Amino acid sequence: MSKSVVIYGGGIAGATLATQLSKHANVKLVSSLDYFEVPMAMPRVAVQPDYVHQAVMPFHSFLKGVDFIHGKLERFTGEVGHVIGVDGAEHMLEADISILATGSRFPSELIRPTSGSTKERHAAFKSTHSAIESAQKILLVGGGPVGVEMAGEITERFPQKSVVLVESSGEILKGTSRKTANHAVKVLQQRGVRFMLGERVLSPAPSSSLKAEAGQAKLSSGEVVDYDLIIWCVGGKPNTDYMQQDFAHLLDTRGYIAVEDTFQMKGKSSVFVLGDIAGIDEVKKALYVRGHVKTVTHNVLQILKNPQAKLKSYKPKTNDNMMVVTLGSQTGVSDVPPIGTVKASWFTRMAKAKTMLVPMYRKALGAAAKA
Repeated sequence: MSKSVVIYGGGIAGATLATQLSKHANVKLVSSLDYFEVPMAMPRVAVQPDYVHQAVMPFHSFLKGVDFIHGKLERFTGEVGHVIGVDGAEHMLEADISILATGSRFPSELIRPTSGSTKERHAAFKSTHSAIESAQKILLVGGGPVGVEMAGEITERFPQKSVVLVESSGEILKGTSRKTANHAVKVLQQRGVRFMLGERVLSPAPSSSLKAEAGQAKLSSGEVVDYDLIIWCVGGKPNTDYMQQDFAHLLDTRGYIAVEDTFQMKGKSSVFVLGDIAGIDEVKKALYVRGHVKTVTHNVLQILKNPQAKLKSYKPKTNDNMMVVTLGSQTGVSDVPPIGTVKASWFTRMAKAKTMLVPMYRKALGAAAKA
């Protein structure tokens, strides 16, 4: 295997690609975290911290035949990736194919830390659980899937707690139908969750801290919400700062990277971009990443065999309402085109809520099942 591939980012896209491409090329994986985490499981692990042993997998436990570099991509020139390791060492990485899958960065370290170790992630979930357990008034900021599913997990596990969810837009769960979103609201309202839509939190500022500290949130309407714990569940921004020096012209106003329909970066046939950072016309949903990975895997293998090979195009999932929303471990609501809204608890439980997709990802990555 004389051909080489460097993958920047160890999330769903990066870890899956590393697993698949390592059979065909010399693969290096660069990540600021030393583990893969099933992102959908975060709300579950926050209330059931022992589940962290299933949902968080150290790369060394399953990445066979892949050279892992624990560090951060500081600059990408198109040919060279300048990486600073956690030990301070500098790496100048070149390869036949470079793949950018650096994902999003979030205000809250709970959703996804910017750096760290498996041990630190375990400790963070334990601390989060303690904070949730000790708080009586919990304020969730953000009405996307993370905020809604967090509300579902907390109210199922701790039904006596007061939960308020604030969302700056006039609706929750953008990216799915209003019928599906309204059903989620109805279920959570029956559990006592208070929704405050069209409200922005003016203070405090977003923070990664998850200590149970009493405070007051001042909203754009002038209303004040008391809380013992505030959890920021707002959406992320593309993690593409390493493009600024050499490829700022390929970044749109939001920071997404311009790509061809083959996922090749504009003007760079040997560079692929996928996942949250790809500038394609579809809502950023984890369930779409599987299609990204499938297309990129095919195209990379084709190029490794023949640089002039015809590549597959990807058709963005524009205006697709597909979404599976859990509201705890036993229920939820799904939108499954062309069927539409599925309110049956058993369906969402089997599709996602029971395991939060952890066994599926462990199997896909070749990680042994945990007892």
